[in-house]
Amino acid sequence: MKPSFAFLALAIASTPAHAVDLDAVRKVITDTRTTNAPGCVAGAFKAGKTLFITSAGMADVANAKPLDGDTQIYAASVSKQFTVLAAATLAVQGKIGLKDDIRKYLPELPQYEVPVTVEMLIHHTSGVRDWLALSAWAGASDFSTATKSQALDLLFRQKDTNFTPGTEFIYSNGGYLLLAEIIERVSGMPFSDYATKTILKPLGMKNSMFMNGARPTQGKVAHGYKPQGDGFEIRDTYPTISGSGGLMVTINDLAKFDHDIEVGHKVWTPEIMAIMVAPGRFTNGEPAVRKPSKQAYAGGLMVGERRGQYFVQHGGGAEAFKNQYQRLPEKKLGVAVFCNRSDWDPGEKADAVTELVEGAILTDETKPFNGRYFADELQATYDVSIDGRELTATVTSPYAKTGTSEKFTRSSDGTFRANGTVLT
Repeated sequence: MKPSFAFLALAIASTPAHAVDLDAVRKVITDTRTTNAPGCVAGAFKAGKTLFITSAGMADVANAKPLDGDTQIYAASVSKQFTVLAAATLAVQGKIGLKDDIRKYLPELPQYEVPVTVEMLIHHTSGVRDWLALSAWAGASDFSTATKSQALDLLFRQKDTNFTPGTEFIYSNGGYLLLAEIIERVSGMPFSDYATKTILKPLGMKNSMFMNGARPTQGKVAHGYKPQGDGFEIRDTYPTISGSGGLMVTINDLAKFDHDIEVGHKVWTPEIMAIMVAPGRFTNGEPAVRKPSKQAYAGGLMVGERRGQYFVQHGGGAEAFKNQYQRLPEKKLGVAVFCNRSDWDPGEKADAVTELVEGAILTDETKPFNGRYFADELQATYDVSIDGRELTATVTSPYAKTGTSEKFTRSSDGTFRANGTVLT
């Protein structure tokens, strides 16, 4: 059993970190083909202190404006831990009950066969459908134009959940949009205002913001980019709705957040921490684990063992933005890698930065594999091979072209992904 964060904070003395090779860090986040390309901002924090914040690449390629620690980057699903943090502040005040039926706050929802609770939204065990998927199925192609009222209307119209609430884990941006709406109604102010008042402002995160239907108009804002031919095209297609995403954050500000987790405890109090890091559970008592990962879903955070270490982490992706913020509480280390390009894996890069700080502490969990599977209903044979972080699946069937195959890349959560498809 892993020790609690509270125990670790008391029992583990801070150890001085060795000098980190910043050139090696920048090499991890640099496009070696050209200097005029998007890239990443990387930061590492130890025992509440910033070891370094460095960057490589452009926030604005056309105007040659570089990324730096004060660049606002779309956090995507890294935002979810901030949404739960906002909900937790209300929970510790007794204003939100984590085991409450969400219809107490959202009576527009239908009466499901089994009530959905607030903590089910937090842990993705609710079965509430993903508002991004619903929008796509309804014909939307540009999520940047979506409004909160449209997204909520889609969710309120759903007559059922994807599964019996509390029995499965399916990641849902819809659940987090509903969670933000609950926070808004209970607090009596827009979610973005409440989260700013209770999180950003107390921590001095002055250059970050939660969007409420509009993009930032001040500060240095990064464009997102997707490879196109020999260059890149701007893809600022992220939603401006907060809850499931919506945080625009700088890495300098994220350092202040990390400091509060480790030593400040202005927002991240012991009572809040208990909500944030407690693994979710199904109604049968088993932890809410997304297989094949060994990690359970807690308060907008994945917690548990990965690559031989105990991690608390969450990634984020919105087409052209790919982010990873991970912490190793036993080493009092936080690492963030936020990238404004669609073709890089921030989890892989964050792991590389982690080892540049701590040495070769991460084990390789990917073993070579070859196997064949047959699906009778599809008349299809699948030849699957895993080599390193790459999985190749070749399909043979009456419907497939000869040699039809697809390659998937292993993500830091243990799943294999390609073109929006996730293999678990």
